[in-house]
Amino acid sequence: MIPEMISRIVEGLKRLVYVLIGPSMHFNPENQIFNAICLLAILIIGYGVPFNYYNGMGIIAALFAFLLLVLCFTYYLSRFKKKFKYSIILSSLIILLALGSIYFLNNGIKGPSLLNLSIAFFMIMIISPRGQYWLWAILCMTTGLGLLFFEYKNPGYIQEAYKDRAAFFADTASTYIITILVTFLGLFYLKTAYFKEKQDAAAKTAALERMNYEKSKFFSIIAHDLRAPLASIQSYMELFRMDILSIEEKEMMDRKLTNALSGTQEMLDNMLSWSRAELNDGKTAMEINKLHEALNSVIMIQKAASKEKKITFTVDIDTSLELFSNVHMLQLIVRNIIGNAIKFTPSDGWIQLNASRYGKDCLIAIRDNGNGISEENKSEIFSLKAQSTYGTDNEKGIGLGLFLCKEYTHAQGGKIWFESQKGEGTVFYVSLPLHIHT
Repeated sequence: MIPEMISRIVEGLKRLVYVLIGPSMHFNPENQIFNAICLLAILIIGYGVPFNYYNGMGIIAALFAFLLLVLCFTYYLSRFKKKFKYSIILSSLIILLALGSIYFLNNGIKGPSLLNLSIAFFMIMIISPRGQYWLWAILCMTTGLGLLFFEYKNPGYIQEAYKDRAAFFADTASTYIITILVTFLGLFYLKTAYFKEKQDAAAKTAALERMNYEKSKFFSIIAHDLRAPLASIQSYMELFRMDILSIEEKEMMDRKLTNALSGTQEMLDNMLSWSRAELNDGKTAMEINKLHEALNSVIMIQKAASKEKKITFTVDIDTSLELFSNVHMLQLIVRNIIGNAIKFTPSDGWIQLNASRYGKDCLIAIRDNGNGISEENKSEIFSLKAQSTYGTDNEKGIGLGLFLCKEYTHAQGGKIWFESQKGEGTVFYVSLPLHIHT
């Protein structure tokens, strides 16, 4: 019970902070950082108002109160009016002016003002744009050194603000604690941001390496697998022109060429689909589709292909299913899975396509009683590492189809997996989000 309450409190605090610094969809990271620093400074200055008042430093407490109002105003400008640049400049200048005034009112070099200036500089450097770093560094250094030089030449302007020794120690200890906390929070944020950037860079590098590998694999497939069927067609045409083939030989060559052309057409379809996705920078155009209508043309073509191989192909699709999907990707997924089932299912076998509602998803299941998938090939079935294979009628599979099925299923917010036993058949599952009527 207690851990649950703590978890709820933590989640509530996270949501509150998210609201206070501004949602990421409307505020960039720099703006969120500034808002967070403003809130931290408001807390620190807000604490300083009663602390200085009860320590007998009424004028300093009044200055802190003025500074608190300025910080609240700059936070309002940044968070609600989105005047980010003006807020940075205004708050930084006012803080430096206020701390410079407090320096004279609070014991000069003997008080905590220089330490406060160092904290202010640290916070200003975190929130300010990169192009202003030198400006604020020079301005803060000049302010501090200028105050020291002025006090050295005119010590009479410095006022003793503490009513007793205890007040001096309390103020110094308080400033020291705040300095440690602010430094810790600032460095914690910076290191967290650094490691996040480092992880993002590593992830991008890995993604680029994967893309380069995929492109190399695709082009090697084109070079290797497109040459063979074209050479077969050329050889067949040469033999046909010479008219030296018997009727049986011609029929055998027809079957071989049909298989070769069918595999080549499938490969080109997959290549064109992949190229189209690459040209669109991986962006997926989604729309509402009735599943049975989207798959109708694919099913008709695959039924004809299965009939030629004497395979029984049955379909059972819930006609009420509507998906928020990309129709071309959806068709390619189902076409490739059924195409593979036809390749690896022997004559007189069967293939079943079922689509039904499964919670908030549509579950498409494509079963066959074909050859199944060997254990050593299962781990690479959805990758480009999958090797070329041959079906029950020597139809060639080149390993592109299932890779694209996985990529396109994920692009539509779905999942794909399979179950298979060697010699007993395979079932592929594709789960895609349903369109929910509101």
